[in-house]
Amino acid sequence: MKDDYLPDAVTGGTLDSTPLLETPLSATVITRDLLTDQVSRVLSDVVKNDASIGEDYAPVGYYGDFEIRGFPIDLATGLEINGMTIAGEQDVPLENKERVEFLKGIAGVESGVASAGGLINYVTRRPAMIKDLDLGTDHRGSSYGDLDLGWLFGSQKQLGTRMNLTGESIKSYVNDADGWRAMGAAAGDWRISPRAILKTDFEYQHKVERSVCGYQILGGTTVPDLDKVYPSTMLGEQTWSKPNTFDTLNAGTRLDYTIHSTWRAFAEGSYSHSLIDDNVVYAYGCYYEPECNVPGGPAPWFFAPDGTYDIYDYRDPGEVRIDATGRALALGTLKTGAITQDIAFGGEVFHRNVGLPGAAPPNAPSTVQNGAVYTYVGWENIYQPIVPVPIESPEQSAGPVQLADFDHQTAAIVQDRVTLPGRIRLSAGGRYASLRDFNWNGTRGVWLPQYAATYTPAQSLMLYGSYSQLLSLGPQAPFWAGGLYLSPYFTRQAEIGAKYEPGRRILLSTDLFHMRAPFFYPKAIDDLGDQSFVSEGHETHDGIEVNAEGKATGWLHLNASTAAIRAVSSDSGTAAFDNKQVINVPHLRTTLFADVALPHTRGLHLMPGWSYTGRKEATRDDAVSVAGYNLFNLGARYTPGGEQGRMTLRLYADNITDKRYWKDTGANYGDTYIHLGAPTTVRLSAHYTF
Repeated sequence: MKDDYLPDAVTGGTLDSTPLLETPLSATVITRDLLTDQVSRVLSDVVKNDASIGEDYAPVGYYGDFEIRGFPIDLATGLEINGMTIAGEQDVPLENKERVEFLKGIAGVESGVASAGGLINYVTRRPAMIKDLDLGTDHRGSSYGDLDLGWLFGSQKQLGTRMNLTGESIKSYVNDADGWRAMGAAAGDWRISPRAILKTDFEYQHKVERSVCGYQILGGTTVPDLDKVYPSTMLGEQTWSKPNTFDTLNAGTRLDYTIHSTWRAFAEGSYSHSLIDDNVVYAYGCYYEPECNVPGGPAPWFFAPDGTYDIYDYRDPGEVRIDATGRALALGTLKTGAITQDIAFGGEVFHRNVGLPGAAPPNAPSTVQNGAVYTYVGWENIYQPIVPVPIESPEQSAGPVQLADFDHQTAAIVQDRVTLPGRIRLSAGGRYASLRDFNWNGTRGVWLPQYAATYTPAQSLMLYGSYSQLLSLGPQAPFWAGGLYLSPYFTRQAEIGAKYEPGRRILLSTDLFHMRAPFFYPKAIDDLGDQSFVSEGHETHDGIEVNAEGKATGWLHLNASTAAIRAVSSDSGTAAFDNKQVINVPHLRTTLFADVALPHTRGLHLMPGWSYTGRKEATRDDAVSVAGYNLFNLGARYTPGGEQGRMTLRLYADNITDKRYWKDTGANYGDTYIHLGAPTTVRLSAHYTF
């Protein structure tokens, strides 16, 4: 088999799938070969390849949230498939994906009103003549199978289709957090004429799994003792708790048409639907514990100092989130003497709709809640065995699903990239976006510019600088602050960088960035400890990134990344939070993955990996933090008969030293949580090509 970690182009963040070497932005592309070698199943398995990306509240058994360059991704707009926004509240299946692209920083022209730190784009696999079978397991007894079938039809192979059928039984390292999923995906390409091609994609996944709550700081001052808590523990576990159910559908279609040798156009549309029954015995705070209800006592939105915490029956059935996008663009080239202009213009429409359990209807039984079920049922202690408690009596039910949020955007897009003599290229563009939102009155318009300049002193070397501005939707306040959405906010970014690709074997890149956005946090509003969720002051993120992707030598493939980020809050109105590192953003993170072809052993490769994550702050005054850690991984790949063999076996082990660590200290709706990292996990897979 061919094994290649060198990406050729990037779809996300560009309008025309520009070669990665030529894009004036920081991006990392995780290829299909790398996804397969690491036996990746979910996005958490993939983001470990880029040091600028980390988890930001990603519990086991639930969809994950992530941060890029220290900014949390907005799940409403931060994830894409083939460059089209999807409902991010899902675990996107990887079986039908050719690559995963991480765009770091702002791409206002391409992504519009979106996440501040960047976006994640999945690129689907296209039809081909293929019959592949993948089987897998792990040392806990999980089972996995994926069938990949593709055909080409017609005298000129002008019609093609491809399908993936996947099933997985998930055996989690957390007690009683097992689950299962089934996925089906299809893709079709039809070359209607020499000038026109139609592409379609569809995927549906059903997943059932119990989710795991995170820990909280004890009394707001102390991190739980790592020697006394265990990754296998499910906080608040009760036998009557239901698992989460996820039903997700993503579909898209695109028509490309060549108008002239130098002009082309395309129109595309996508639809993404996420339906979730959210059920968990929720471990949160100590509101019902005596020691948290005395003057001067610990804040009740943390676990109690002795490790006691409240548990709630939380059920939020029928959560529905829909993202729909339509886009049409024309792209062409104009030449005036020695000057070449690459022009793009067009428009886009985006709509997001969110339905959540709402108010009980008139004359509803008293057991029907206003919104989700969120009922106190008892308490537990992190250092003691779980004690069974009964569900509330009478059992409560959630209110009917109602419209909770919507966002509608229309945009005009324009970009002009001018190539000048002397290997200089200037780019200017932007989009004018018009927004309507559930939480505002009227319509708002905004211009989102993006400017860049590149210089190519040699064919394999590119230097660039860029400036961008982005508008993001405001975050939702916690339930204790009313649950309202804050106003949209601007992020501004300046970046310089360099990319070098010697011999088209390995891509080396580095960049320096400066980003500034508002600072959101829970602010004390009186001496009694009452809080409000506000936007005051700013957080400024300055960093350097270094990446390597590709073939270092004939026997060594590399994927390596380093990020050093200083993310500091200022002018917040709370002196204790000023000039402090933002929570969950380490000063330094590094990752390394290698594929080493062993000598004198045809078809056998060793795949070592290492990552380091520095200390992370767990409170906004930086008074509490979790320690940094090193993780070591090791794998092997064997293809009997050499690289052209039909069968490939893989063995991959994460965290081979069984290190116990806190993987993230992210916030969820204003409250901070800390999550334990996974213990040693050994996966075995077999790939066969018929």
